[in-house]
Amino acid sequence: MRWAFCVFLTFNLIFVSGQTSLSKDPDNYATTLLKQTVDYMQTNRTKAMSYLQEALKLENKLADSTKISLYVTAGNTYKDQESYYQALNYYYKGLEINNKTNSRDSYSILNNIGGCYYLMGNFKKARQFWEQSLKKFESSKPDEKSVEGSIIYNNLAVLEKEQGNYARALEMLKEFKTRNTVAKDTLNIIMAYENIANVNLKLKETETAVDNLRQGITLAKKIKSPYDIASLYNILGNIYLNNIINRDSALYYLKNSYDISEKSSFSDLKLFSSENLVKLFEKEKDYKNALQYLHTAKSLSEASINQENNKKVNRLEIEFNEKMTQNELLASQTKRERFFIFGIVLLLSFSVIIFLLFQLQKNKTAKRVAENELLAKKLEEKNKELTNSAIQMLQTSEIIQSTQKELSELNSGTEMSDNKIFHIISELKKSSKGFGKDEFYKIFMETEDQFYKKLLNEFPDLTKNELRLCAFLKLNLSSKEISDITHQSPHSIVVARSRLRKKLRLSNSESLNNFLIKY
Repeated sequence: MRWAFCVFLTFNLIFVSGQTSLSKDPDNYATTLLKQTVDYMQTNRTKAMSYLQEALKLENKLADSTKISLYVTAGNTYKDQESYYQALNYYYKGLEINNKTNSRDSYSILNNIGGCYYLMGNFKKARQFWEQSLKKFESSKPDEKSVEGSIIYNNLAVLEKEQGNYARALEMLKEFKTRNTVAKDTLNIIMAYENIANVNLKLKETETAVDNLRQGITLAKKIKSPYDIASLYNILGNIYLNNIINRDSALYYLKNSYDISEKSSFSDLKLFSSENLVKLFEKEKDYKNALQYLHTAKSLSEASINQENNKKVNRLEIEFNEKMTQNELLASQTKRERFFIFGIVLLLSFSVIIFLLFQLQKNKTAKRVAENELLAKKLEEKNKELTNSAIQMLQTSEIIQSTQKELSELNSGTEMSDNKIFHIISELKKSSKGFGKDEFYKIFMETEDQFYKKLLNEFPDLTKNELRLCAFLKLNLSSKEISDITHQSPHSIVVARSRLRKKLRLSNSESLNNFLIKY
């Protein structure tokens, strides 16, 4: 009974059709390589594998849809070489991406996974995945003409038949046949007739089996499919040999199956038909012909065994190469991990250095802030002292002026001599001129050291007296107050202010006091 892996190639071709041009784009290039893998899968497996390996190098650069195609094709290729564990590995990768992208085509990959388990003899797993595949297929509202999905019914039918569930197998096969009749897929219809006939034989429905085989033969001849004709002839010949017992019919169908198989190099069918012909001629005691076909069968059997051994050797080589590749990947990963760890250590060391530098800078900043706060406090005290000195000078000046005025008034009405009064007034004037000025300028220089530097840097032609005037104006003293301190007339102060304004290049609308406060 034939079961189908046709869905493997069908699924893959859906992804690669129409994308054959070579491009620098990794997805287009990978698609081209995958198509070449599919093209050579049946004719040159070595070449197919080389194209696949080239495509697998691009897997980390591909879009999800192309990755799914890559993994399914890889699964197909390894399955074809009977490396089922490798095939499953790639099918599972494809399924994982498919599930993440919420694709509705996951039933195809599930069917492929079930097929691998079937070939490995794990029928329980095969059933599990084929039933999941069928459930996904039916819930995805597929096109009634979907050949790809219909093969799931055939595969489940094969499993049911092998486990003795013939009624369930027939139900599945009829659904498979109906869907392919709608889709007009003749090859699958022929396979349905063959598989239904095999179930009929299990149910002892020989005539029904013969009828289904004849319908299959008619379709196979119509589309000129020699393999299907030879296969159906062999089954029909076997029925006439063992069930209906019709020597001529048995010989006719078995001989035709043998001849077609020999002509088309169908070694498996040639082996089956030659074995049945040996039985036929042995029953008739025609030992000459029986011996002839026995030699053929033995030769084909040995060739089949050798081929099977070659497959096993090839499978071992593939698995060895795969392990080598995995070891290389592991070594590469270990190397990357070492670089990663080194990078982490380097980063941590750098982070510690940065942290220490940051802390050092933070401490320096904190120290500078503390120093600035201390300086600001001292400056505030000096400013208070400076202001107090200015006020004291003003008060002293007022007292002296008041005393001078009183003495002047006493000048004409006292018994004291004119010389004595004049002497007192002169001494007061002398005292007032020097009183507190030196101390005031000293305090101002200590407090506003940068004030003079900034002014001279921008206006280097300022005189000493103009700088002193700037100091008084910075303290926001009026012309009268400055006059009292310096014992100059208010008019002189106004004239000095006007000259200073010109030197500072100020317009009439600009405030001289506000300008100096900025320094």
